Amino acid sequence: MIDEQKSRVTIRTAVSSDTPRITELWLELQCLNASHDLRLRPAGSAKSWFVDFVADNITSETAVMFVAESAGQIVGYVFGQIIHRPTLVANRCGYVADICVEEKYRGQGVGRRLYVQIVSWFHDRCVHSVEVQIVRASPASQAFWRKMGFGEFLRILRNDTCQQVEYKDDRVY
Repeated sequence: MIDEQKSRVTIRTAVSSDTPRITELWLELQCLNASHDLRLRPAGSAKSWFVDFVADNITSETAVMFVAESAGQIVGYVFGQIIHRPTLVANRCGYVADICVEEKYRGQGVGRRLYVQIVSWFHDRCVHSVEVQIVRASPASQAFWRKMGFGEFLRILRNDTCQQVEYKDDRVY
């Protein structure tokens, strides 16, 4: 059954009518990230922000979204964009902002196929390095990206200015 599902998964460029399902997957990803670190909890306005973000970027020349589809249903997506760093010699870099695969399709190569597709898109645009930010407390995320050949490059440090941060609703107290 697993091999059968895998062989029927196709990767294609996302279109605007995919936004509702991509948004569902994005919210699942945000909740998963928040389960590892409460500071990543999505705000109440996150869903509407993401819908607008997809609308603004789905037809961009510097951003792309691909979906993985099985039996007419979207089971995963990847979003990436070209970022510019004018002060560096390698001033164009691919950035994978999100990759999410529905749980029952994980471990079947769907995430790898999405990643390969976006890397191909970057290469077609003469972008030959790719970066990703991952949740440090997520072993699955760490393992996936290391399998894709990623290693540490920069490290983001954070200082929550309050000794104890309490999250209620969409606000920090």
